[in-house]
Amino acid sequence: MIIQSLTNPKIKHIVNLHSKSYRQQHKQFIAQGIKACVTLFEGGYKLHSIYLSEDMYQQHGDFFPSESIVLVTDAIVKKISTTITPSGVVAVFEMPEKQSAPTDNAIVLYNIQDPGNLGTLIRTAAAMNIATAYLVEGVDPFNPKVIQATAGTIANVEILQINWSEFQKLCKNFKTCALVVQDGKTPESIDLKHAILVIGNESQGLSSQVIDECSEKLTIPMPGKTESLNAAVAGSIAMYLKNKN
Repeated sequence: MIIQSLTNPKIKHIVNLHSKSYRQQHKQFIAQGIKACVTLFEGGYKLHSIYLSEDMYQQHGDFFPSESIVLVTDAIVKKISTTITPSGVVAVFEMPEKQSAPTDNAIVLYNIQDPGNLGTLIRTAAAMNIATAYLVEGVDPFNPKVIQATAGTIANVEILQINWSEFQKLCKNFKTCALVVQDGKTPESIDLKHAILVIGNESQGLSSQVIDECSEKLTIPMPGKTESLNAAVAGSIAMYLKNKN
């Protein structure tokens, strides 16, 4: 059977998951596009349900458990999607609950506001085999735009939303390294591999208090004529250097 009604309770539920408060209440989020949904599913995220257009069902229906699949019309796909050009695939996943032991193979993303930047940083963390991303304030990591920007690789990084004082208590035995625009050390002079990188807000960076409370400060050399890098670019370079160090 194919759902055709825009007022179907299941459809209303997915639309409501566009809202942060509703996501937090139900501990669920949506992913869109076959690549992101497959990556999340293979990464161990629990699939609640997946809504497919008839065309996408013909192409990818065999990949997902049959009991999780719901067929919908193109009009329904448009209704439940947040993208301008819907992919024909929208899945509902359960938010993960696991929490591993603290590790220095981690980053802190401090008050990152742009969903695209946060998604890019998480995707880079996954690519650099960083185990944990501590999120202090900032945009909801389960925002559909963040999930889209990670291409589903959020499943490969443990996400822990936490405030700064909680982070300090949890990781008190590890060194921390603040990424700053100027007056920091060069990458060669810091043991980045055994330090938790702290990456700040797009426009304001890190507060002076946070910088002072970090063990080290890192500045990425910029021989060209620019004052600073985009937060996602700077953070990605720093994560590469941490992985390489």
